Amino acid sequence: MIAMAFLDPPDATQRRTRYWIAAGSVLATTILMTMFLIESRWGYSKKDPIIIYAQSWKADRSRADSIADVKATKAAREAQLAQARADIATLTGKAKIDAQKQYDEFVKGNGFKRTLPYVAADPDIQSIVRVPAEPAIE
Repeated sequence: MIAMAFLDPPDATQRRTRYWIAAGSVLATTILMTMFLIESRWGYSKKDPIIIYAQSWKADRSRADSIADVKATKAAREAQLAQARADIATLTGKAKIDAQKQYDEFVKGNGFKRTLPYVAADPDIQSIVRVPAEPAIE
């Protein structure tokens, strides 16, 4: 019987073993919850993708329609920039300097192409599209 004594340990040994198992379980749970907290706050997953929408036209769209749309888009952008320049002209002092600096950075970074990417020449077509490159107009 003495050889089989390990199958029926004394109460103190059994309690100590159970405490170690409980401590290990709490530690594993704490580590797992901490990892979830860290991931949710700072994350290691990729950023959200940028979705680019493209305009869809009929198959019988002519080159003239395409050129008219590009010209309308450019005219709308120029109107937007002209309005910004007019607003800057009404300012004085440091506010004017700061606004002009912001405007120059906006134009230099092609910000106007991102804020107003597409305007249809035909007013019944309502769409705004981010276009990566525009066709060259002669």
